[in-house]
Amino acid sequence: MPTIQHPACGDLTYSTSGEGSTALLLLHGWAGSAAYFKTLVGHLDPELVYCVCLDLPGHGSFGEPVGDYTLDSIADVTFAVADAAGADTFVLLGYSMSAKFAQYVANRHHDRVLGQILVSGAPAGPLPLPAELVDDWCDRAGAADRLIDVVLSCATRPIDELLLKEVGHDAARVLPDVLRGTVQLCIESDFLDAVTNSRLPTLVVGGTEDWMFPPEVLREAVAAPFERARLELINCGHEIPLEAPSELADLISSFVRQLDGS
Repeated sequence: MPTIQHPACGDLTYSTSGEGSTALLLLHGWAGSAAYFKTLVGHLDPELVYCVCLDLPGHGSFGEPVGDYTLDSIADVTFAVADAAGADTFVLLGYSMSAKFAQYVANRHHDRVLGQILVSGAPAGPLPLPAELVDDWCDRAGAADRLIDVVLSCATRPIDELLLKEVGHDAARVLPDVLRGTVQLCIESDFLDAVTNSRLPTLVVGGTEDWMFPPEVLREAVAAPFERARLELINCGHEIPLEAPSELADLISSFVRQLDGS
């Protein structure tokens, strides 16, 4: 994976795939990494999109993060990787907690983000996750099997065992402070007023059986603030990129083609 150095964020790692005219930047979820999207990227047309998957600070191949997690530090990482990958403009995909982060990144630089795809995602406002749930998740730091159990608790379709093993391996590499810092940022940050009435083209994708972000939450809290948002549902749970990569790829491709006018 290519690595670049950022003065404020440290070493940044990312992977690229495809050679399409539209860049697609993918931000992974809690305890994830760029590798989380490997199967999804394999279902995307390489002549349609140029995929850039990055590791957030403290995840995957990324070294220990520099400083605290903030929305601005995530935005800095995203744009630094986009610059390194030659993506002057791009579609931004955020999964789960990173759906929230993607909304902030897109709002910060309207001129560079062509559209956003929010998958199984958190809203721009505060997220009332129970403290005991957060503690339970964060207490699993370093334990691949126990972190895999979190993934399985959020899925309703079978997931390939080898893929699960890879996901668990990457999750176990994330430091406890990073696991807690990212989820707390997702829970506490609130920039709903900044994105309300935005006309940025937005695709919201949810699972019909997702207990974390059920369809009504996605409709009312995630899609509603955006004037040009549409909600698409897939018959699965929360882990859409792992459970339904082909169906998600079809929705992504349709969205990108609409943006291109083709």
